[in-house]
Amino acid sequence: MKTGLLIFDLDGTLADTVADLATAINLMRRHYSLVPLSRTEIDACIGDGIRQLVERALKKSGIDTDEALGLYRGLYRKHMLDETQLYPGVQNGLKTLTKQGWKLAVLTNKTSDAACQILEHLVNGKPFFRIIGGGDLPDLKPAPAGIFELMQEAGAAPENTWMIGDHHTDLEAAQRAGVHSAFLTYGIGNTGGFTPDHIWNNFDELIEYFSKPGS
Repeated sequence: MKTGLLIFDLDGTLADTVADLATAINLMRRHYSLVPLSRTEIDACIGDGIRQLVERALKKSGIDTDEALGLYRGLYRKHMLDETQLYPGVQNGLKTLTKQGWKLAVLTNKTSDAACQILEHLVNGKPFFRIIGGGDLPDLKPAPAGIFELMQEAGAAPENTWMIGDHHTDLEAAQRAGVHSAFLTYGIGNTGGFTPDHIWNNFDELIEYFSKPGS
């Protein structure tokens, strides 16, 4: 049995959440009589936590961020399960990794209550021994604190630990923690100049790699 640790990002890695994020963002903007943003514009706002998302979505509007943040939170809670779904291969892939002995965790900048609710709704069983979200630790990714905490809890060494995501914050967090990194091209973000140890185009490629003997 393997003793390695695989840490997954959520948005853009395990689940396609953008449609519901966009719904909440544009409902918030409508409240302030602002025109809706396109999918491309909203994609560019995602990846650094909820406050940054709201600030970027209201850039140069002069609207109070704290007020808008409270409004956005309520709107997103109402709509976060409307269209959000797992990417192809994730459901069965997580089962395969668990059977092979990998320890699985989630480290996301999404608030932990939202992350837990989404995963409980979408993922059969409980493959993750821990889900760390925004607000659980003082700093969001790319701070490496979440990776360190998960390694300690799992009893995993850096050389047997992977941070897997779709955004440069995931890759930077991995680099700062001294663990392996992997980038999934189907997600929302970009590498931001960081070089991951592996790049995969779909979740099945990830499963194939980690199913190899000695991986």
